[in-house]
Amino acid sequence: MVASYYRKPKPETQLKNREENMKLYSTEIKWLKENLNLLKDDKFMIDMYTILITGSRKMTPKMITAVRKNVNSPQYDIVTMIERQEKIKPILEKVQMVLELVKEMDEGKDDYYIKNYSPLSFVTSIMNQLKTRGKLSEKQMGGLSKVYKKYKKMKENKDV
Repeated sequence: MVASYYRKPKPETQLKNREENMKLYSTEIKWLKENLNLLKDDKFMIDMYTILITGSRKMTPKMITAVRKNVNSPQYDIVTMIERQEKIKPILEKVQMVLELVKEMDEGKDDYYIKNYSPLSFVTSIMNQLKTRGKLSEKQMGGLSKVYKKYKKMKENKDV
């Protein structure tokens, strides 16, 4: 595979892109600027903000759709996120229960097993997503359910 060369845009092109971005996407730029502290961990949104203010490239319709989707996301609205945290408390408790079950059953196993076969990293990542984004997909819920059933059965067999 041949590495492609990226030619930096000319200053005139960057200026034109910046002016166009300010006209078309001023509300998005304003929101991104005001919420930079919330976005510090979101590399994608920081990159989009950088592109908007520097004009280093044209904004595609897909890029703008993604930015607008994230701007309206409850993840960045503190009041909505607090309400959502209250709603998901029962789910969070269930995920915590599964996490504790997995940790208990995998206790004493070697690092190789935990790294390659244990669902510990999966359950931990689901816990983190639930805390940061406030929602899980159907597939994640299904996967979590499978882990719980498998580990519950393993615990019952171990206790017998």
